Amino acid sequence: MTDGSPDRLRDSTERDRGNRRGEPARIALAVTRDRNAELLSELLDDHDVVEAGTEVPPGTDVCVVDPKGFAEVREALSAWKRRERPAAAPVLLVAGATEDELWTRYAEAMGESLDAIQPVPAPRRAVRARVDGLLSVRHESLLAADRRARLELYERAMNGANVGISIADATAEDLPLVYVNDGFEEMTGYDRAEVLGRNCRFLQGEGTDPATVRRLREGIEAERPVAVEIRNYRKSGEPFWNRVEVVPVEGDDGETAHFIGFQRDVTERKDREELLAEYERVVRSVSDPILVLDADGTVRYVNEAAERAFGAGATGAAAAELFAPRTAAAFEEVFDAVRETGEELTRDITVGGSGGHATVYQFRLQPETFGDETRIVVVARDITEIKRQQERLSVLDRVLRHNLRNKLNVVIGNAGTLADEPDDEPAEVAAVAERIEAAAETLLELGDAARRFDVSSDPAGSPSEEVDVAAFVRSMAPELSEAHPTAEVRADASGSVTARCPPQLRFCVEELVDNAVARGAGTPAVVVSVRGTADAVELRVSDDGDPMPDVERRALSAGTETPLEHTQGIELWLVRWAVEGVGGRFRVEDTETGTTVVLTFPRR
Repeated sequence: MTDGSPDRLRDSTERDRGNRRGEPARIALAVTRDRNAELLSELLDDHDVVEAGTEVPPGTDVCVVDPKGFAEVREALSAWKRRERPAAAPVLLVAGATEDELWTRYAEAMGESLDAIQPVPAPRRAVRARVDGLLSVRHESLLAADRRARLELYERAMNGANVGISIADATAEDLPLVYVNDGFEEMTGYDRAEVLGRNCRFLQGEGTDPATVRRLREGIEAERPVAVEIRNYRKSGEPFWNRVEVVPVEGDDGETAHFIGFQRDVTERKDREELLAEYERVVRSVSDPILVLDADGTVRYVNEAAERAFGAGATGAAAAELFAPRTAAAFEEVFDAVRETGEELTRDITVGGSGGHATVYQFRLQPETFGDETRIVVVARDITEIKRQQERLSVLDRVLRHNLRNKLNVVIGNAGTLADEPDDEPAEVAAVAERIEAAAETLLELGDAARRFDVSSDPAGSPSEEVDVAAFVRSMAPELSEAHPTAEVRADASGSVTARCPPQLRFCVEELVDNAVARGAGTPAVVVSVRGTADAVELRVSDDGDPMPDVERRALSAGTETPLEHTQGIELWLVRWAVEGVGGRFRVEDTETGTTVVLTFPRR
């Protein structure tokens, strides 16, 4: 509406209500003859009489003009009428001629700039009646415009609501729909034209519960509010759960005139409830102990495995009471940390068993929201055997790496001695020594790579961490250049891109750059670049050297080695395993100038 804002209409309507209580209206005069202006001011002295100039004063209800004044303010009157639409802006012409003459003279202006004509001279009561009539038209139009604005506002509000809204005529047979909002159309798939005039039962189908339908019908027949959750069907035939609330609305006569229905699609919640019931059955049957604790550590739920493992047969007890003092202290420490930070934590805790046997459990504590309450879900997994295997492997690994390094150092030392013998020694000895030295160096490099890969892992930390990959690469650039003085190593990593990375990220970058430099010739160029996407971060190491051997590429791409196709080392395997350990990907790309190895890390 042009200049027909709800605020302006509201102000005008309030003034109109005031007028009906006897408060003055505003009447603007554009009368050039002083005597006529004076008479009109006296006649209308119970109203707020103002002078109209180049513009009609704000808040004007009626304008009164004479022929000369009309000619002077005609353009302003037209502008005023346009501003006031859809409300009426009445203009009365007062002129000294017969009514027929005036209608003939001003016919083209009637309806556009003028609304009524009053010949003068005329009785005062005739002039006053004409003005009061125009005021009445003005006031009624303001009320109508206000009602229209409110109806449009209500309709916009209902169409913008995130629930379906329908209105049925309670006075008509079979309660036909007379209105549905956009939310109803979106939820059901039906257009307004398809549903208006029909009873809302067309949404029912073969899966609709008759008892629920009966409960809904009984509430409507009793003309009382009723709410049900009913299985309905969209136009496509797809079933959905509909929470329907029906409210009767009275008319002016106090009788129920309409029923307003509010529809909410609660399919997701109903499906979740069914899943929760299924999950509870599953949780009861799983072999891992599961407990649900409230914020103060009180047990609210236990499954059968927890009852067997910890004797947690009854809810309402403190979780710490399930364990011996030392175990209880360790459990309370991790529980307090989860409660304070709101973050999931995992901790290995030894629980003493009967007969002096100890069991190691990996406790995972995770906060979850149930309604408006926060609960801590505890899942315990028996990792006793895994721990034992890890300890054995750790000892074996330490012995092998320690002895391997010592023996290889001895081999290298002796091979060096052979290679440094006087020139009169057979050339074959020197060649053998060089081969021994090269082989030993290779073995030593393999052992060193395994050591650096292992050292970069933090056994006490999480298997992954959030890292600004771009900043990490920029910080490593000087070290990489210094480690490879014969190569041109450059970082292309601007801005900030964060991803979930393995603790061995430094090892991965170093090994990829080493591999790229080793395949180069002369002064190889290596670029370490970082690019972010919506859900991942790519770390790319590109070189201008020889392509990676096809055998190695196929083995790495397949993720496995065969007797005929395998890599010459373990470094790239360690890089791949580290990346895949956090849900990332490893791939090799050929470029026009060399090879690019791409590591993709997930954002979350």
